[in-house]
Amino acid sequence: MNPLKNCPAAELRGIRGLLTDIDDTLTTNGRLTAEVLSALESLGQAGLRLIAVTGRPTYWAQPLLRLCDFDAVIAENGASAFWLDDKGMQQAWFYADASTRILHRHALESLALRLRDRFPAIPVADDAPQRVGDLTFDIGEQVEPLAQHLVDEAAAFVRKEGFFATSSSIHLHASVAEFSKQATTQRILADVFGVADADARRDYVFIGDSGNDATMFAHYPLSIGVANVARHVSRLSRPPAYIAEQAYGAGFVEAAQAILKART
Repeated sequence: MNPLKNCPAAELRGIRGLLTDIDDTLTTNGRLTAEVLSALESLGQAGLRLIAVTGRPTYWAQPLLRLCDFDAVIAENGASAFWLDDKGMQQAWFYADASTRILHRHALESLALRLRDRFPAIPVADDAPQRVGDLTFDIGEQVEPLAQHLVDEAAAFVRKEGFFATSSSIHLHASVAEFSKQATTQRILADVFGVADADARRDYVFIGDSGNDATMFAHYPLSIGVANVARHVSRLSRPPAYIAEQAYGAGFVEAAQAILKART
């Protein structure tokens, strides 16, 4: 990975939109700092479209959309998306209809019982009731971070049971349907904002930090990892094009400052 400081200003100058993960990318120890909020505000004032693409639950997305003034928030690694229309009314998209999502939820709750028996050290995550598409297991948020080999074994178990699995720095995600951050981002950019994928790949930057960002790092040529991505690089099919010197929210601020500097 190339240090962000080596990224040519010309490559950053033409950016029209920013896609960003939240946990351990925008946040530091689970918190949004004043510096990150200021950076988001400055990017928005500079005319960039801001879209959060997170593994966090659907019912986190609505307050994030308004409180952080995102143009859209994609939640649960692509299971749902929210945005405001031209009249300021909230709109939503879900990967499946309500009845299908209920059936999927029952299947995931059954999986949770089997995973608990096989991996008693991996509890269901606290935010599970706020989800509509996947179910999460805590691997490092309210518990001590688990060894990677244990996370990998649990993910393999989920897949063997017939589900899809991915993991972030804090959660193991299981789902009945296959969805991804990249696929839903592509859909929302095209259907809501009229941005073709070829244009998005040229004009948008993605900033992230972990394994569930893999599809985004692979799809967007201009991608940036905050410094803590280093511990997840072995699990990425393609690492970010550039890496910030700073970790967590400070790394996001570093990236934002580089973008803003290039534009001036």
